[in-house]
Amino acid sequence: MKILITNDDGINARGIYALAKEISKKHEITVVAPREQKSASSHAISIHNPIKIREEKIDDEFKAYSLVGTPADCTQAGLSLLCKEVDLVISGINRGINCGTDILYSGTVSAAVEGAIYNVPSIAISMEVDWEREDEDYTKAAKWISKVVDIAEKNYLRNDVVLNVNVPNVDEEEIKGIKVCKLGKSTYKTNYILVEENEDMIYEIKGTRNAISEDDSDLYFLSQGYVTLTPLHFDFTNFKILDEVKNIFEN
Repeated sequence: MKILITNDDGINARGIYALAKEISKKHEITVVAPREQKSASSHAISIHNPIKIREEKIDDEFKAYSLVGTPADCTQAGLSLLCKEVDLVISGINRGINCGTDILYSGTVSAAVEGAIYNVPSIAISMEVDWEREDEDYTKAAKWISKVVDIAEKNYLRNDVVLNVNVPNVDEEEIKGIKVCKLGKSTYKTNYILVEENEDMIYEIKGTRNAISEDDSDLYFLSQGYVTLTPLHFDFTNFKILDEVKNIFEN
């Protein structure tokens, strides 16, 4: 397959390099990633600033480009300009999980969703990390995403679906398997710490994730040592209540 690889951690992130090396063993890939760190940029796109693109030499086995813009910009430029006839978009491997309602903030997931919007099957891949360290090995996540790609290629490549995959922070041999599950609800206790006060009050923000309340969600299964996979769609319509709301407001 011809695969476009992107991320939100930037062109020099270890996660995207591990992903590209693994996937390039079986597929033709092109990497298009932000030139700088763009985490938590959600589905922002550049509409007032020009897009700057530069070819990068990160490996002899595949072409790579950096883009001054957002993760969604990278997907769009990859599909429209740099890599024609793409069969699959993969975004990641993100440093840190993208589970629950956190996907709404995620540049990683949004880059994959941008592919689905343009009818290209897409996968987002993220790995749980110890935030006190910066020495994580993305090999296990790269192996798992390769398995997911193999299965999807044979049995399930849907052009309007994003497969959101998360890998737990446990040793590779301790991973129990894969669970297909729903998104959990991720909320945080947020503390605002005042560090400076002049014309502006300047705060540092420290958030702690609240306890997991559901036992059938991605957050729960990830905490139990499973790789999680959740199918996503960009249509936010709540179809369960659509008729109810229609009866109220149209009548």
